Amino acid sequence: MADSKRFAGVGFVAMALLLGGCTAGDDEAFSESNGTDDVDLGEVVGEAGARDPRTWTNALRCKEIPNVPALTRPEIIISLDGLTLHLRDRAGGYDRVFPIGPGALENGRSLTPTSDLAPGGVFYTGSNTTEGPDSQWTYYYPCRIWHDDRGVRTPVFAGLPFIRLAGPPTAGYGIHGPIDNFTAPNGGSLRRGYVSHGCTRMAAEDIVEVFARVRGRARTPVKIQQAVERDNDGRAIDLTERWVGAECTANADCNFTNGVCRIPAGQTRGTCTLSCTGSCPDRAGEATTFCVADPAATTMSTGICVPTASPTFNRTCSRYGDRLALVRGAQRPDRSARADVCRPAR
Repeated sequence: MADSKRFAGVGFVAMALLLGGCTAGDDEAFSESNGTDDVDLGEVVGEAGARDPRTWTNALRCKEIPNVPALTRPEIIISLDGLTLHLRDRAGGYDRVFPIGPGALENGRSLTPTSDLAPGGVFYTGSNTTEGPDSQWTYYYPCRIWHDDRGVRTPVFAGLPFIRLAGPPTAGYGIHGPIDNFTAPNGGSLRRGYVSHGCTRMAAEDIVEVFARVRGRARTPVKIQQAVERDNDGRAIDLTERWVGAECTANADCNFTNGVCRIPAGQTRGTCTLSCTGSCPDRAGEATTFCVADPAATTMSTGICVPTASPTFNRTCSRYGDRLALVRGAQRPDRSARADVCRPAR
């Protein structure tokens, strides 16, 4: 859907409130007429085994917020294609990048709204904080627990922080914990993919860090963009620890075991991969990998590891730009299996 249509008309916004957000208290404008029910969270991994309240002990506990200095002039940049949240202090000193799980893909676009048509091109946080985990009328929750779906309450927020965003199309898209496996002692595990109903999910250890750094800061700008974020030299801003499929400019960028940067001839940007003949390693929370014939090799027996294509991690491979292209039914070099993958064109 074109960005020009995202904020066009009250009818569309009303539909977005019902379908596009992660919770009713968390994706509607502040109003006590909003009601108390929350809308669908999207897919929740581990939910089936967590419907029994006897498994909720860990989820009902507020998680510890680290005692770290708050940033002076914080700024957040979220990249939907990059699956990153970049928190930095414009006053200098602090600069970190975190993995995220934004809104699921619908018609090729994430349910998480971009901020390019908002005033100034950004959303903002507010300033007020509540210590009550059930309160719905604030911006900063140090301990959010409950999700309410037509009177059925489940503690999927798991005692982790919740940061509400203000700005079009609603006042309530937020940044919160991972939701998946919410009964775990730490509050859950993140899938770095398109998984939510509009909010931005973070790993448990990361949301407490971000919360501690920006808590109570009025009007912290939050820019949400579609494209990969880049530095002044045009390099992708990504996690310190890269993985298969990440953008790279040198082998040193692919800092995992046996990782190499494959740069096509005549190009300056490449893709992190590693050699294979049969299977490839996987990393928790990332897209699974698959061994395919190396398009640059002279024999079919030489392979490279590439990300698989899936609804969670981008079925069409479009988030990788022109670096990787969708190949359906790609075959392993040993011809033992096939999979839809995101493979270098050359």
